[in-house]
Amino acid sequence: MSIRTPSLIFLAVILGGILSACGGAAPTGQGDTRQASGQGEAAGAPTEWTILPLFPPRAQVISRRLLGLNDLIMIDSNTGWVVGTDGAVGKTIDGGDTFVLQKTAVSINLTAVSFPDAQNGWAVGTAGTVLRTRDGGDNWEKLEGVKGVFSLDGVFFLDANTGWAAADFGAIYFTSDGGDTWTKQETDTLEDFLDLAFVDGQNGWAVGFGGTIYRTADAGGGWSQQASGTESMLNSVYFLDSQIGFVVGEKGTVISTSDGGATWTPRVSGVTQDLFGVFALDSQNIWAVGHSSLIIRSIDGGASWTQEETIVSGDTMKGIFLNSDRSGLAAGSGGRIWQYGPVTP
Repeated sequence: MSIRTPSLIFLAVILGGILSACGGAAPTGQGDTRQASGQGEAAGAPTEWTILPLFPPRAQVISRRLLGLNDLIMIDSNTGWVVGTDGAVGKTIDGGDTFVLQKTAVSINLTAVSFPDAQNGWAVGTAGTVLRTRDGGDNWEKLEGVKGVFSLDGVFFLDANTGWAAADFGAIYFTSDGGDTWTKQETDTLEDFLDLAFVDGQNGWAVGFGGTIYRTADAGGGWSQQASGTESMLNSVYFLDSQIGFVVGEKGTVISTSDGGATWTPRVSGVTQDLFGVFALDSQNIWAVGHSSLIIRSIDGGASWTQEETIVSGDTMKGIFLNSDRSGLAAGSGGRIWQYGPVTP
């Protein structure tokens, strides 16, 4: 899960039959500050998170079984993609109201997706797999990928040619030809990287096991370690610009920076569940998702967090994207995609 405007980032789904979500209140976790979604907003009607129909619909499933959605990206308020296990890719052109299953001809676990524009996109996954589309996903081709890698867990493309991918054992890979070939960029760690984010062609960050954060200011020509202040596994990173960024990880870990990562500040999320995805609409409005249908939100730059009200489905949410403070999507296991918007009558 990387920067997702356009990019990063981060979604688990179960194919094979429509499962009904079970009702109930969301788990409170430590320091519960749960509230109904959208309550306390400065203006406008209350908002809520609702579950969309299971993806993919039974009519699109023959013999495969999708076990999880691992990442989500939107390039505008209508158009976006989700990726998951069993080579699943879904596309929406109506803001998430419906997702259509796209053919990939692979059955591996797809962990991350990046689209710099409406036509050019990449999905990466286990065994160094790289898929590419040049027509918005109507056709996906399997590229040679990255050999000798257990998994590519994060991907970001700046344009139709320039991109990076995060891998295990401290490896980051770079391409300048749209993914046809990849060059390893050196770091001095063997910790697995789980996500990366770039804000332009020079400035990027990668996060992973053991509280690891690395930064580059020269397109990956050199990567230097930053002191995160935590040993928790860091699952997702999001930067608004070269200075302001947010990282989330296991056991409710949230850290933020306002100086490009020179210093990282721990934040009290109020939850103990692992967090797998983070998205910042601006410097004040941030969302994160995690275990047990968990969605938390901050409206003060991460200083405090409230737990959004959801229906308990047992899902582990891994990807989230907001178009505005009143519109967005989240995705996770169980074949479910959640939509954020005004409360329906």
